[in-house]
Amino acid sequence: MKIRSKRRGPLVIADAKLRLRPGEVVRVTAVTPQMQGALRRGLLEEVPEDTPVGAPEAPKAAPPAPAEYDRLSVAETIEQVGEETDAKKLEALLLTEKRKTVIEALKHRLQEVKPGGTH
Repeated sequence: MKIRSKRRGPLVIADAKLRLRPGEVVRVTAVTPQMQGALRRGLLEEVPEDTPVGAPEAPKAAPPAPAEYDRLSVAETIEQVGEETDAKKLEALLLTEKRKTVIEALKHRLQEVKPGGTH
């Protein structure tokens, strides 16, 4: 029998000596009393035998925004964006920036910096 943890955090089943990560699938030879309780409470689920064993791959996180822009005012950020020449850094900022005027400045600067832009 194969089981999968449905908890967001680690799940410990002491009587089976298991510590499962979120979404991890393991094969068990016998169902212990604690496993039965976890199955009833929805912390575990039984999965088909063809399900691969192991933890699922972690999703790739978005690149972090450069921290220095988080603390600047809108005017200071736009000034810094105007001086930036690295297109990858500008694109990373564009993914995380929430201020509309800064987003517009980023888009404009990206057009200038990218090859074939209006620079």
